[in-house]
Amino acid sequence: MKAHLFLTATSLVLDVTLAVPSLYVDEAPNYLRPYVIRSYATAQAVNVGSQTYRFMVTGPSSNYAFTLLDTNAPNSNALGVLPHLHQRHHENFFNSKGRYQLWAQKDNGAQQTRILSPGDFGTVSPNTTHTFQILDPDTQMTGTIFPGGFEDLFFFLGTNYTSSTHTPYIPQFDNSTSAAGPGGDLISTLESFDVYSQPNFNPRSDAINGFAPQDSIWHDGANDLAEDGTPYFIANGWGPKTLNSQHGYQIVAPLVSPVQAGDLNFTLSTISISKLPANISVPTWTFDGACAFKVLEGKLSVKIADYPIAELISGDVAFVPPHTTVQYWSEAYFTKFLFPSAGVNGLDQRLVSGGKDYDFVTFPSTWV
Repeated sequence: MKAHLFLTATSLVLDVTLAVPSLYVDEAPNYLRPYVIRSYATAQAVNVGSQTYRFMVTGPSSNYAFTLLDTNAPNSNALGVLPHLHQRHHENFFNSKGRYQLWAQKDNGAQQTRILSPGDFGTVSPNTTHTFQILDPDTQMTGTIFPGGFEDLFFFLGTNYTSSTHTPYIPQFDNSTSAAGPGGDLISTLESFDVYSQPNFNPRSDAINGFAPQDSIWHDGANDLAEDGTPYFIANGWGPKTLNSQHGYQIVAPLVSPVQAGDLNFTLSTISISKLPANISVPTWTFDGACAFKVLEGKLSVKIADYPIAELISGDVAFVPPHTTVQYWSEAYFTKFLFPSAGVNGLDQRLVSGGKDYDFVTFPSTWV
């Protein structure tokens, strides 16, 4: 609380102003509260080899609902991390820019791999062996991990990242031969972080232009969300979609539904929205689980509780705690955001339940 004294000719006036924390932060808070964090903010960033990890949502900031992070790195001839699995965490890989290859194998099932370009997605449920390799010089993997708290692994492995210019990653590293992740001996000691080394995993090398196995549908046909716990991949625009017309046009493209999340109770989708028509009011939402808006394209306005309106552009993240009012709308003609949500009745599921199946990635050209 701040108190200011103003002395007038007739009286002494006491003006009391409550000190309200800003909605904007440079690092995810260590307790549950609404906040907005800008793209390439400090975000408790760490370097692991040549890879820079930024944590926009952490275990403490989400009450351990989920972790949301960006990984920026240059291309490398080596794996970004040696093959491993998690017994308790469900890890999701969304490509924000550049290219990387992701490998995944569940138990004794077929080994799957794809080369992911911007907008592509891959998911690995618990007990799925996986690894990746960065292929382009300017690559960003956006990860969502349920439940939250997995960032502790990177804090243990990495060194603090600092940059007065907020460059995506430090450019001086040589990536020609060495992997950016921890070695096999170290990984074997990290079971307390839910990391279990799989040294016998041999990543297949037959992925040409993103195809492996060679008969896989990838950027040339529809991709489905697997229902049996196996890893799967969704090419940009080729997954299932729902059009909701209740509050302007909104296209929901589910990446993980409650079926795939199982007992972890979460969802993950991209949502593309139109600029709100003048005759439609912005609805107010409240959700039982924590959620986040990460802008991928366009400009998003977000009004959380009694905070001032936040204007989000590409890469920015707004975090919304459970049972907190939120309004959102597009300040551009087309805006798209990634939406991770705890629980099974978040925004994406509500929009799906009020919409209809849709075959396109852009909304209709006229209002219906």
